[in-house]
Amino acid sequence: MAGHPGERNYSNKHMSDPTLNWKTLLGRGLHRKCPQCGEGRLFVRWVKLADRCPVCGLKYLENQGDLWGLLLLADRVLFMIPFIAIFLVPHDPGALWPYLFGGAMALGLVYSFPHRMGISVAIDYRIRRSSSDLANKQTGN
Repeated sequence: MAGHPGERNYSNKHMSDPTLNWKTLLGRGLHRKCPQCGEGRLFVRWVKLADRCPVCGLKYLENQGDLWGLLLLADRVLFMIPFIAIFLVPHDPGALWPYLFGGAMALGLVYSFPHRMGISVAIDYRIRRSSSDLANKQTGN
């Protein structure tokens, strides 16, 4: 349906191998690049995910809630480390290190959010690719 006004016509020349290895896929996510072609940017702004890849046209999320489970898992696992350090590891009541460690971890969580989201998009891409969901959408079936 490339005949609609304002719709771009993307070629499949940037379509990567369906058996893309995990190292490449996760590296693309970590660098906030398109999981399919590795060239397009994932984000319009710092944490605003683009709808499609500007290079190959891949729709990053078929449904807006697709990344919820992956992000929840990543956030909760990373949240537990400072929680354990501050509240469950025995320390001197006047010790400052648990709070500094917890603060540093919290800043790390905020800073790494786009990277973790990029990895989540890459994992979601792999799941959709292996279930043939992407192949059907791109060929129009």
